[in-house]
Amino acid sequence: MKTRLLVSLLLLLPMFLRAQHNQSGILKTILSTYYKNEKPIVKGRAQFLFLFCEKANNNEELFETINQLKLSVQETSMLKSRVNTDKAPQDWSKELAEIAQSPTSKMLLSKVNTCLALETFQTKQKQSNFNNQRLLIISKPVFYTDGKTALVKVVFYRSVEHNYGSILLMKKVGDQWQIAEQLNPWET
Repeated sequence: MKTRLLVSLLLLLPMFLRAQHNQSGILKTILSTYYKNEKPIVKGRAQFLFLFCEKANNNEELFETINQLKLSVQETSMLKSRVNTDKAPQDWSKELAEIAQSPTSKMLLSKVNTCLALETFQTKQKQSNFNNQRLLIISKPVFYTDGKTALVKVVFYRSVEHNYGSILLMKKVGDQWQIAEQLNPWET
């Protein structure tokens, strides 16, 4: 009986922890950073940066970054466990809706296209014949035990051969999330 209760609590723990973390602040910081130089969307103007709808699942690529951070054994183990167990499909629609409710985010959201699935992006890219369109793919944030630090993988997808990204170390300062550091940048 106690074992069943313990297993049930352990299974519910990731959902409880995710509910505690407001991810719209993380998304807003990332969008503000990477959409800073984009022009607002108006009819007839080509837009080159698109947002991937889904929160991408994390994988073993994040382990290299976690190992380089030289964290405690407990923190390292917990972060890796969260990467391995958080596989439920999620998207950014709730967080985008929260950002849209903020009066100060009107200009930012005027630069963000509606989010796209990968197949839709590829179709749109072929139709437009622009080679510089990018799809911003943001992974599910992996929160430290303090709840004020997170790792977020960001990837810019252009084609199978041309991509780049990094892991963002984000910290919450007051009510705002900030990008503290870009870790393990890569490019293909």
